[in-house]
Amino acid sequence: MTVGEENLETENPKMENLKTENPKFENPKIEELAREILSLAQSRLAVDLRFLCRATQQFNLSSVEKGKMDGLMATDGKMLCYAAEKVVRAFREEQHMPVRMLLHLTLHCMLGHPFRGQDKERRLWNLASDVAVEKIIHQLALYSCSLEGDEGQQEWLSVLEEYCPHMTAEEVYQYFLDRGLDEVQEEKLARLFEKDSHFLWNFGENGRGGSRKGKKDGNDRADGDNKNRSEEDEAEDEEEVKASEEMLRQSGEDETEEKLKRRQRRMLQKEWKEIAKQAEADLKTFSKRYGQQAGALMDGLAPITFEECDYSEFLRRFGGQHEVMQLSEDEFDMIYYTYGLKKYGNIPLIEPLEFRDDKRIKEFVIAIDTSGSVQGDIVQNFLQKTCDVLRHTGSFTERVKIYLIQCDAQIQHIEEIESLDDLEDVIAGLRLSGFGGTDFRPVFDYVDGLVGSGELTELNGLIYFTDGAGMYPEKKPEYKTAFVFHRDDYISPHVPYWAIRAVLTTDNIKVLNSK
Repeated sequence: MTVGEENLETENPKMENLKTENPKFENPKIEELAREILSLAQSRLAVDLRFLCRATQQFNLSSVEKGKMDGLMATDGKMLCYAAEKVVRAFREEQHMPVRMLLHLTLHCMLGHPFRGQDKERRLWNLASDVAVEKIIHQLALYSCSLEGDEGQQEWLSVLEEYCPHMTAEEVYQYFLDRGLDEVQEEKLARLFEKDSHFLWNFGENGRGGSRKGKKDGNDRADGDNKNRSEEDEAEDEEEVKASEEMLRQSGEDETEEKLKRRQRRMLQKEWKEIAKQAEADLKTFSKRYGQQAGALMDGLAPITFEECDYSEFLRRFGGQHEVMQLSEDEFDMIYYTYGLKKYGNIPLIEPLEFRDDKRIKEFVIAIDTSGSVQGDIVQNFLQKTCDVLRHTGSFTERVKIYLIQCDAQIQHIEEIESLDDLEDVIAGLRLSGFGGTDFRPVFDYVDGLVGSGELTELNGLIYFTDGAGMYPEKKPEYKTAFVFHRDDYISPHVPYWAIRAVLTTDNIKVLNSK
């Protein structure tokens, strides 16, 4: 964190309203006190929450003259603007307020709230983001962040937790949309949970910065190209940005102001994602210290730090070594080979081997959790992609044995398949059975019986497709086991130490099946 006045030049056009050519403060002593208060707040958080050290140091402090900004503090992820007189007054009235404010807006940036509201109702998204952050702060239970009005928050948090188990901003936002908050409720929630100003959020917008008062107007949503931007646009990587810039240069065109803002915004979002990953790793390291106090924060970080699974590579982990009839280009020296062709005509000195060892799948089990929350179309998409990957990557031997098992709390249906063509037919006519509870143990008992009886002698592994936690076997199986979780909340359930884990979202499964 840089203590002191900073140049207010920034990518965010909303900062233009805060700039002055020669900032002069009515009381320099007030400005000095405000900087000292913020420095102490940073130090306090560094002591109480070690995993936030890097995050709190990301901001450049910029003092704003009186009347230039509503609220105490605001940030766009890069600059932290503060009103000096208000900071000093807040500290005088309640000494914990600056620490609480700094933690509040730091968590906003770590959880990506300023970067993910383009397709949402601005006022509700701002409110949902504040509720999610305050839930985390409440759960951390830091004395240095406690305020007199926190009791009023707890009543609402208890109600919201019944409908939003993970209390992420997305969950709370959807709840607000479904419930249809009236103006009275919205104002009451804003008074309880709003701490910082959000007017610097969402680059390129000309709105009022998330004001809650008044009716909806055209400024509540992003304008121009930002209005219809999706999260895939947000995730466009740096290489694509550089490629676009190069194309613009080659075509003799200048990069437009809008594209520059988008590039800067993506880079800032990417930087905060790295900070979130580091914080998550530190949290896991210090998990015994924080225990359940960091549960809401871990849930909030999950969508930010989530990395989509490379399912094709994931499946190849189950292959076993088999000798196949295929040229092995890795086991002969190309130098001698080409030298012979050149020296003696079409007579190579070393012939390539006609056989090679490769990872292939011969026996495999696919288990499907058919509890009540599993949808048939998602299961079919998952199975189709599994079949396509295994077929196109040549992962299977010529003769295979595949067991497709449906199970909820007990085994409902078993299909024995001897070729990928048969698997295709089964997938096309798939009918799910069960829709009860979730228990993984019956599948493992059945497969253990097949191995024990000699029905399966070269079992390469078992993949269990499920949407959540169930009863795991107490004993480690003798074969590779993986749980592929279908979760749209990005929360990865815990699995036993011997199990491989992967998480696929609904969108990810649909994309996999369309490739």
